Amino acid sequence: MAIERVDSFPRPHKFTVEEYFAFEERSEFKHEYIDGVIYDWGDPDPNDPVHPDYVPGYPMPHLFTVEEYLAFENESEFKHEFIDGIIYEMTGGTLYHSRIKVNMTFALELRLRDSHFTVCNSDMRVGIGQGRYVYPDLSVFMGEAQLTHDDMTLINAILVVEVLSPTTADYDRSTKLAYYQSLPSLRGYLIVDQYGVGIDAYSRRNGGWLHQTFSEIDDVIPLDMIGCQLPLSEVYRGIVFSED
Repeated sequence: MAIERVDSFPRPHKFTVEEYFAFEERSEFKHEYIDGVIYDWGDPDPNDPVHPDYVPGYPMPHLFTVEEYLAFENESEFKHEFIDGIIYEMTGGTLYHSRIKVNMTFALELRLRDSHFTVCNSDMRVGIGQGRYVYPDLSVFMGEAQLTHDDMTLINAILVVEVLSPTTADYDRSTKLAYYQSLPSLRGYLIVDQYGVGIDAYSRRNGGWLHQTFSEIDDVIPLDMIGCQLPLSEVYRGIVFSED
């Protein structure tokens, strides 16, 4: 079974020599390493999933297990997302990206303080099924946190937020949207533009998803799933966009 490579995905992680040796030391099997890519050694098993970059006649790039990803992530200085056996780079943030995240975290924390909801920043990993692990820019859960993997992966997020970056905008609006919507606990997903006033809000309604677009600074987003409203004026507080 071939795993689909989606063009909008972030860039797969390029492993350093040190990361390769650390991985090889943990593994019970042998792997080759060429130009930042770890390859399986020997012929692929025809019954195993096929890496999207595999070329018949050449070694197959390694598809990581969840356990291998988590071991790598625990040792890494940086965060990486994991989708269907492939470890992906996280993109760096701009000033506006950072400010919007802070503004939204502060605005929601003020509204949800002393409630049954808890706000988490982008350090909290969110698990989607058995083979996908991502880091939303902000997440909210209700009641007690349901955590796995040494209390580092949240599996009962009720709301997630992604602030768009140029390299991941298509991914956040399409494939990642579908991933989030498959999470049983999730009731809302906000996609926030960092280059102009604009938020796409998805909310679960009657077995489907309602999509609303907010593009005026005076707009207010109803967040019924967490019992509050979010003004765009607070999301974009202190940010002045160029007229160009």
